[in-house]
Amino acid sequence: MSEPEPVAESRFAGVGESLKVGGLVAVGVAVGVGLLGVLIALIGDRNYSSTIALSYYLVGCVLFIIGMFPSGGFSMIKGTITRRKPIGAGPKPLMLLGLLLIGLGVIADFSR
Repeated sequence: MSEPEPVAESRFAGVGESLKVGGLVAVGVAVGVGLLGVLIALIGDRNYSSTIALSYYLVGCVLFIIGMFPSGGFSMIKGTITRRKPIGAGPKPLMLLGLLLIGLGVIADFSR
């Protein structure tokens, strides 16, 4: 019997699954922030669309600023500082999620 030939793995193997998980996380965060805005508007007897827009703006800006920090030298998990120099800002998931939430805030703001 002959052995099956090994299949060469693409460098894009697993990207589809990562995109699915990232998309589900983004939708979950967007829905959660929207529900938080609705809850605040309900409790504070405020306008729903402006409160939802404000919640998207605030959370989106915080995530965008966190995503802009250079990612080198300090590990949040280990709590240690390494000699590695920061690599600078790049298209990180938190930054992109922040931009998405800001965009949703603009849509909610113009919908009133």
